[in-house]
Amino acid sequence: MKRGVGVVLAGLGAFLLVLALLLKFVAVPKLAVAPLTPGTDGISTSLSIGVAKTLFYPGKIGSGENPTRTNVPLTATRTTRGDVLASTTPEAEAANLVVWDSFQNVVDDEGATIDASTIRFAFNRTTSELTNCCGGNVDGEAANFVGIAPFKFPFYTEQKDYDWYDSGLDTTAPAKFLGTDTIEGVLVYKFQQIIPPYKSGELEVPGDLVGSTEASVVANRYKESDTIVYIEPITGAPIDGKQRQHQYLAGADGTTEALTIIDAELGADPKDVAAGAISTGQSAALLVLLGSTIPMVAGILGVIALLLGFFLATRSRTDESEADEVSARAPGGSGNVNLTKE
Repeated sequence: MKRGVGVVLAGLGAFLLVLALLLKFVAVPKLAVAPLTPGTDGISTSLSIGVAKTLFYPGKIGSGENPTRTNVPLTATRTTRGDVLASTTPEAEAANLVVWDSFQNVVDDEGATIDASTIRFAFNRTTSELTNCCGGNVDGEAANFVGIAPFKFPFYTEQKDYDWYDSGLDTTAPAKFLGTDTIEGVLVYKFQQIIPPYKSGELEVPGDLVGSTEASVVANRYKESDTIVYIEPITGAPIDGKQRQHQYLAGADGTTEALTIIDAELGADPKDVAAGAISTGQSAALLVLLGSTIPMVAGILGVIALLLGFFLATRSRTDESEADEVSARAPGGSGNVNLTKE
């Protein structure tokens, strides 16, 4: 009886140990990947809202209107979808890549477009490392994709600095780890990326706007930004964020600010933040359950069951051996039969 119970327990223990290993090293790695296309219906739409302390409208030059406004409400709408066909080619699947297309449009309170941009990029579904393939571009121009993807940190994000890609620079700038926080009860890691002023282009304007006596000048355009992002570390998904953006035209020396193009700060819509925290928190909890909690419990129970099963099975054999020995030594037992006649 003991031997039968021991065999069953040993088998159960082995099963639990195998289950723990399969969940942690097979199932979870297959789940911990960026989706082929973001969002519940194949398209992800997010809003950022804020105010421009100063906003210059180049199109109003010569119109008689003041081309500069202050305290202008802004809304940025970003739409992102995955290119499923590009992401399911043999080459992409072999490299564990996914390809996303994203479009952002920034408008003021009157509906005028302030800025519009597009980006197409391929990145590793687990590490979020960018790669140059699959027609990746920024505003239709070839780009040098390196570092971490714009909208997705790695699964199991660490408390360290990351090289984070910026489409304006077309290279990376460090996203520095600042600490931890909670949003809607969800643990998040806080990162900051500061990009100092860099020349982003040129703009022809009347000379008096940049302190020149010339009727018209081509002024250097500079851009700088300060971005804060809150990342749920298990999934690497951004929960919240804000960005301060400053662009200006330089004066005669080519570097000193002479005219502010935009000085604005935008942050994620609170409704998007709340919804994202809930859905991302659920995804993170599932990964923790399957990748840590269940394997740990199954592993502990498996070891206990395996050891107990071996003990019972071994004990049963020992008991049987002792019983046989006692039987052999007992009077009338087979060991005491005397066949000699007297």
